[in-house]
Amino acid sequence: MALSPEYIENEQDLEVVVRGPGDTNRLFIYTGTAVFNFRGTGGSWKRDSISFEVGRSFTSSQFRKAIATASLASISNDGTAANAGWAVDRVDVKRSSSGKMRITAKLAVRDSDGYLQRMAYEVNVLAHL
Repeated sequence: MALSPEYIENEQDLEVVVRGPGDTNRLFIYTGTAVFNFRGTGGSWKRDSISFEVGRSFTSSQFRKAIATASLASISNDGTAANAGWAVDRVDVKRSSSGKMRITAKLAVRDSDGYLQRMAYEVNVLAHL
């Protein structure tokens, strides 16, 4: 079951006029920090994903392409770290049924008291408006 962020901190967007590739005339950049709580359960990696939507809605005729990146923004350990680890393994983005960009990131945490609490992201969208 995918995690959902409690909220998005410092959500920002930028619209840039571009010429190409092809008929693309806009680049949209969306950034922010997803805040959530994902706790490890022991010495093995615990894996899950987080998924959420960002940005404005695009029709299928407006949308051209999107890419995303994400990184750890807050990790912690309650006690002494014992073979602890935290990871953002993969990030995908696609246009959802609402037309917004849906980010899905594969996360991992290891250690019984290890926490992954924040993930910074950036999504770049090419569109024709």
